[in-house]
Amino acid sequence: MGVRTITNAAVLLQTGQRWVIEVETTDDTGRPVAGAPSVVVTLPSGTTVSVPAELVSGVGRYRAAYTVASTGRYVAIVATADYGSAAFTAYVMGTTTEAGMPTTDDVAAYMRGGASSWTTEELQDALDAEAAAQRAVCRVGAIYPPDLRQALLRRVVHNLAMRQLPLAIEQGDAGATYVPGRDPEVRRLEGPHRKWVIA
Repeated sequence: MGVRTITNAAVLLQTGQRWVIEVETTDDTGRPVAGAPSVVVTLPSGTTVSVPAELVSGVGRYRAAYTVASTGRYVAIVATADYGSAAFTAYVMGTTTEAGMPTTDDVAAYMRGGASSWTTEELQDALDAEAAAQRAVCRVGAIYPPDLRQALLRRVVHNLAMRQLPLAIEQGDAGATYVPGRDPEVRRLEGPHRKWVIA
């Protein structure tokens, strides 16, 4: 079986966090065996760092940890002499401050000129409402990733479009059609960050 991953093979971290990697070494029948692995982390700059792996408990379970200091993509290869290897990836981003959150200027740029019919106050009102709506259904942590940012901007555009259709009905050559209340692209982008409701 080789090197079996215990922790997630791909993670999103913020700068300064510890990247914890845990594996189990097994023989060809899947039984845990002693086989201390080497762990080599490739940094975003391309340089490599060797990280010691420690035996966690029992036989064959090992853990290594590395503090990520800069943003970018990290790759770790956990390899053994006799039982193969496994690869791990960490995407590291900096903490998003208030200054890094979407603004009305970002909304206007996203709308490609379509914001000219709206005042700054109206754009801000829609942005505030949709940011609150996003926080209500998504886990929004210290890192504000690009997919959530894109979803928020799209939410604002949808919000403004719906203001022109109070009853969500659009008149066309084929008659009246109902405009869907939920944007499928927003659902797609926010999907990995959605809160799970447990009854």
